[in-house]
Amino acid sequence: MFAVKEGKVIYKLHKHIERNSKINKKKKENYLKKNGKLDCEVCGFDFYEKYGEIGMGFMECHHRIPLHEIKEESVTFLKDLSLVCANCHRMLHRDLDTLSIEELKNKIKNSQ
Repeated sequence: MFAVKEGKVIYKLHKHIERNSKINKKKKENYLKKNGKLDCEVCGFDFYEKYGEIGMGFMECHHRIPLHEIKEESVTFLKDLSLVCANCHRMLHRDLDTLSIEELKNKIKNSQ
């Protein structure tokens, strides 16, 4: 039987890039108003459709240009964000070079 110890408290000092949640909320509001639902821009997954009330309004915001690539404080516009499900968001960031929305859509299409 395989087991490991977990839960040890450690302290780390690291750089954190500030994000502003107001633009995420606005992106979701605009997308919902335009499309009538919040579905993943890559695969079409809809948390509300799948999980009911608990999934209402749930979707992740993906920065098309990763914030870690921006060298200084900059302005983010709604067009700079995409709404994606958690799985697609992880896949977008899985490669060392971040995939674009279109590249991931093509990977899904070609794998079916």
